[in-house]
This record gives sequence, C-alpha cells and structure tokens, in this order.
Amino acid sequence: MPTALLSGSPILDVDATFFIYFGVFWLLFFMLRSLVFQPTMALFDEREKAIDGAKAEARKLEKTAEEKLEAFEGEMAKVRAEVGVERDKMRAEATTQERLELEKVRAETDKIVAEAEAEMAKQAAEIRAEIAKSSPVLARQIAEKLLGREVQA
Repeated sequence: MPTALLSGSPILDVDATFFIYFGVFWLLFFMLRSLVFQPTMALFDEREKAIDGAKAEARKLEKTAEEKLEAFEGEMAKVRAEVGVERDKMRAEATTQERLELEKVRAETDKIVAEAEAEMAKQAAEIRAEIAKSSPVLARQIAEKLLGREVQA
C-alpha cells in the first residue's frame, strides 16, 4: 500500500517550483504552437484545400466529359441517320441503274435475236427456193435410179 495516502501528507506539493513549471509549460506551449502546431495545421489546411480543389476540378472535368460524350453520341446518332438515308438513296439508285441496265441488255438481246431470226428466215427462204428449183431435177434423178432408166419430163 502506498504510504503517502496513509501518512496524511499531500500528494501534490504546490510551491514556487509549480509556478515555474507552469510558466515553462505555457512558454513551451506558445513556442511550439507558433513554431510547430500552427505551420503543421496550416500545411494540413492547404493540403485539404488542394484535395478539395482537385476533387472539384475532377467533378467539373467529369461533368464536361459526360456532356461531350452526350454531344458526341447525339452527333453519332445524327450521322448514323444521315448515313442510313444516304445508303437507302444509293441502294434505290443502284436498283434503278440495275433495272435500266437490264432493260438495255434485254433490248439489245431482243434486237440480236430478232436479227438472227430474220437472217434464219431469209436463209430458210433461200434454201426453200433452191430446193424448189432443184426438186424436179432431184425427183427425176431418184426416179431414174429407182427405175433404172431415163425418165422424160
């Protein structure tokens, strides 16, 4: 057991050294406050302001980026729509051009076929006329061969 409590003498003896310690404490407190604590707190405050400023700048940049992204997506949608219209227009033009080319080729083919048919008809008529001319002679030759004698017409 502690004897100081039982002896009745005071635990803390307040005399002149107490006031010296108290004065040294306050002197050190004010010196450390002005030389260490306040600059450290100012540094912490500046750091906090810098962090808050950076966060605000980041939010601002993020908002700007989102706005630009939305504008970009809007422009892309607009361009896609324009491209779709242009593609449909080009497809329609290509279909029209294809139809015109097919009609042109078909007309040329029909003309060539008609010319070929006319040429064949002309040649057939010439051959028929030639056959008609030579058929009596041929008939006589066949009859002579079959009969074995000369036939008079």
